[in-house]
Amino acid sequence: MTSNLERNLAISRLCKDIMSTNEKIHSVISLNKNGRVIESEFSYDQIISKMSKSETEMLYMQRTLQTSLSMEFDDLLGPLNYMVFERETMFEFIFPFSEGVLFVTCDLDIIPRYLSKKILFILNDFDWRSKNLICKNA
Repeated sequence: MTSNLERNLAISRLCKDIMSTNEKIHSVISLNKNGRVIESEFSYDQIISKMSKSETEMLYMQRTLQTSLSMEFDDLLGPLNYMVFERETMFEFIFPFSEGVLFVTCDLDIIPRYLSKKILFILNDFDWRSKNLICKNA
């Protein structure tokens, strides 16, 4: 059985790996299925860091709920890969994955589809390694 420490270290590594893919990424936040932060990495973030604790908790819970509700249509429409929101100040990406939701913020001067594909590749590799580790330890 994979310990919580091993899982948290793997998620921490995942956040760092994604952060290192592009210097325009401001934050990578792993949220559990209840919208609570598991791990996070921040570089230059002028927006989320200015929010109060209750505002960030509300934002994270809302993004997690939104993802969960969107995934209700997976059987009908196909699996949800990610969601992207363009704001006046940044892009927000939301990726469902085996441990919950990955919330990524970045500058507007990136190509969203290109960055999302890079992140999806890293997430798919993470999910594959996690499944194999669970199978080995079972």
